[in-house]
Amino acid sequence: MAKANKTYKCLNCGGNLEWSPKLQKLRCPFCESEFSLSDYEKTEQEVAQDIAHQQYQKGEEASAYGYSAGDATDDSNIDPEDLRIYRCSSCGAEVITDKTTVATTCAFCGNPVVLTEQLDTEFKPKWIIPFKVDRDQIRQIYSEYIKTRPFAPKGYQTEAVLEKIKAVYIPFWLYRMHMQGEVSAHAERRITTADSRYVYTTHMVYRLDRAGTLEVRNLPVDASSKAPNDAMDSIEPYDLNELKPFRLPYMAGFLAERYDEDEEFCRSRAVDRANVSMENELQKTLTGYSTIQVTGQKVGEMQEPVQADYTLLPVYLMMSKYKDKDYLFAINGQTGKAVGDVPVSTGKAALFCGACFTVLFTIFSAIGMMLF
Repeated sequence: MAKANKTYKCLNCGGNLEWSPKLQKLRCPFCESEFSLSDYEKTEQEVAQDIAHQQYQKGEEASAYGYSAGDATDDSNIDPEDLRIYRCSSCGAEVITDKTTVATTCAFCGNPVVLTEQLDTEFKPKWIIPFKVDRDQIRQIYSEYIKTRPFAPKGYQTEAVLEKIKAVYIPFWLYRMHMQGEVSAHAERRITTADSRYVYTTHMVYRLDRAGTLEVRNLPVDASSKAPNDAMDSIEPYDLNELKPFRLPYMAGFLAERYDEDEEFCRSRAVDRANVSMENELQKTLTGYSTIQVTGQKVGEMQEPVQADYTLLPVYLMMSKYKDKDYLFAINGQTGKAVGDVPVSTGKAALFCGACFTVLFTIFSAIGMMLF
């Protein structure tokens, strides 16, 4: 069985290190030692050399050993043909996971593992934004969110639900493209003046034509078929000024996926989003009139190369099922912005409606007795 994972050991006690969003360092959960990334530069260079020269053992196809999706040791629940088997370098147990998984946790010893096989030349990210929001902040964010959902089922209001929220690096493409566009509009302006005898209204009509170009930089589009596009769009924006060159230690203690939708596949979504940005910038120039009606608009890419950088961005995810319906809750792992939904308990909603009816009935009964 293959050894295909990388761990980072504490230099003091030998425990497995994890990336701390709060400290922005590697931290040992056993002796509480802290280490900067520079402490592991040599180790990381050795891993990079192994990958470059293919001097590492690869995972094996799980289906060859009769494993099914239900045998996955993490949250993978997919076609058995897409499962891979690795051996934990800490305890030797089998780690069975999705072929797109880059980082996971051993279900037997809790060892955080980075699957170096998934980070060969093709799938090695250029950039990463490390997690900044930690578990204590997630508890507060979720608590405030669930207060706005009073009809959520009881199970969604307990501490246990927090354990279901997974910290995952989601793959994104950051696009750079040049856009061009033009817009036409019908505009009117009315100016009213008055003297001692009359009120005068001057009515002016204009035809407006605007055109321009726009350079779009670092436009994010998620590159995982398992990540819902609308949710990933909704937790934006990320502060892309905090992009850092990809380093393996950032993933220690977190889950991570590699892309399964390449830059060409995702390009149409990027163009759609860039078109919206171009339209918005053009329409911002149509100001200073009483009324404006857009009569024509055309936007599109300029004939210049489109660049896309493979990047990992931090997301907290909770996917749940209630009465055969899927629900998603997501938090931006850098800013803490939360989106998503939780189900409505029909029992709670019925009790609330019943209580409201009882109160209203009592009030109107009392008013009726006073009047008659």
